[in-house]
Amino acid sequence: MGDALARRRLLTSARAELLDHPDVALPGIPRHVAASWRRSLARGVDPGVIANRFHPDLDVESRLVRCARPVIEQLADQVAAIPVCVVLTDDRARLLVRVDTTTAIGRIADGNNFAEGFGYEEGAVGTNGVGTVLERGGPVHVVGAEHFVEQLQDYACAGVPVRDPLTGRIEGVLDVSCRAEHSSPLLLSLVGSAAGRIQEALLRDRDGEQQALFDLYTRVEARSSRAVLAVGRRTVLTNTALQTLLDPGDLVAVQDHARFLMLRGPAVDDRLDLPSGTRVRMRGSTVEVGGSVAGLVAVVTVLREAVGVAVPRTPSPAEAIGTSSAWRAAWAGAVEALSAGAPLLVVGEPGSGRRRLLADVDRALPGGGRVVEVGPADAAGGFAEGIPRSGALPLVVLRDLDRWDTAVAAGVIGALRGAGARLAATVCEPAPGALAGLLTAFGHSVTVPPLRNRSGDLARLVTGLLAELAPGRDVRLSAAALRTLARYGWPGNVRELRGALDAALRRRPVGVVDAADLPEFCQSAPRSTLRPVDLVERDAIVHALRESGNNRVAAAAALGLARSTLYRKIAQYGITG
Repeated sequence: MGDALARRRLLTSARAELLDHPDVALPGIPRHVAASWRRSLARGVDPGVIANRFHPDLDVESRLVRCARPVIEQLADQVAAIPVCVVLTDDRARLLVRVDTTTAIGRIADGNNFAEGFGYEEGAVGTNGVGTVLERGGPVHVVGAEHFVEQLQDYACAGVPVRDPLTGRIEGVLDVSCRAEHSSPLLLSLVGSAAGRIQEALLRDRDGEQQALFDLYTRVEARSSRAVLAVGRRTVLTNTALQTLLDPGDLVAVQDHARFLMLRGPAVDDRLDLPSGTRVRMRGSTVEVGGSVAGLVAVVTVLREAVGVAVPRTPSPAEAIGTSSAWRAAWAGAVEALSAGAPLLVVGEPGSGRRRLLADVDRALPGGGRVVEVGPADAAGGFAEGIPRSGALPLVVLRDLDRWDTAVAAGVIGALRGAGARLAATVCEPAPGALAGLLTAFGHSVTVPPLRNRSGDLARLVTGLLAELAPGRDVRLSAAALRTLARYGWPGNVRELRGALDAALRRRPVGVVDAADLPEFCQSAPRSTLRPVDLVERDAIVHALRESGNNRVAAAAALGLARSTLYRKIAQYGITG
């Protein structure tokens, strides 16, 4: 007891002298503590108050949390005899998970703003077992008066960094905090072992496709000093050279374009114009695992010459607002073909905006703006005879040509060409082989990218669609709602996005549309296609989580599920909120 009291007096005296004389030597104070005190003082941390900030937008169901949660619960069981808080933070010292062994220690932690959502970075709360770990890059055990802020000096915390097992990057911090009298050096050892188990879980969580992509990326990056990008279905890797080469908007555009290209052949050599006007070249190859494409690894080079096609601007059509390279290439190709009067084939997934692209481009061209759509059920009759042979000719769009009877389609195309009509058609991607005989009628084709390859356009698309769905109304999306939309894969493309916004507007006709106003399916990013029964279960889980205020214990009880089963289902369906 006497040693502990003497130690506290030494620390208190040294800290008080440091506050009066910032350059004073600090004999007897551990080097990492002294260094942290000096950083805290230099950053203006108030030693008399906890002044951290709450962050409402944290991803509390991230891969890190998913891998760490079972380990955290096991660690809490190991130290259940001691009143402690077991905490996981992200790489910015923001608390993602907190598990308490007693309600009393939880109330104390709440009083110190040591709770989920709050930041505990050193620059806000001084020396502690979270922020100081990140500053130091290694384990820290802070006991009693070693804390810089007085309010924390009755407590102890043992923190260890959690690193990505492949990149070595710090992903977060695992920490155990308790009252100082309950502290023991054993806590740091327990936390270190637990952090190691989380890292093993992170390694196991990386599937074969991610591993193969990472392996090729490291090989290409090791032998090149240039900018290297790796893009998978759920993974993006970039080196420092690429991050400093492009601005953030261009970087998103390059990533979107890489996802667009990776399913179009084993080798890539493409030039693209980025939103800023920069022109780059992407050269690389795809990664295949088990017969499927896992991703693309490419070297990105900036070209000095600026070569591009001028793109006409339209008033403000929703789907015409796009900065992704694939979208701009489709727009430019459509402009070139329709300006020349050449028959145009538009390839893309259903709902991706193929017909809207044609309508918007035609409206932007001189003398354009009249579009006639013809579907498989409309082909009967002599509609071609009604097309004027002089003046402004309409653009006739054969909708979903891959669904037409081949003989009927051939007759319609012949009649239209005989009537001198301007001709375009839409087909799905990839175009069916049965269409080979019909494709000779088209001299140009463009491919419309799916919405999942246009993430940089999402905010503009949402704004345009809201203006169409709620004209004249003050309606906008919250940041949380937009993040929810960005995490969803949009298999139905722009059409599905429009439907989701329409449903949200029925719940929130005016004002700020929040994540809870969006349909349940938007809050799911599953790793594989879901069966109808899975969709029902997923929506029920999202609804229960919303009704319980995201309280997983209450949601599990309402659903009649064990808590562990609920966590597994949340991970299985990729539920994001």
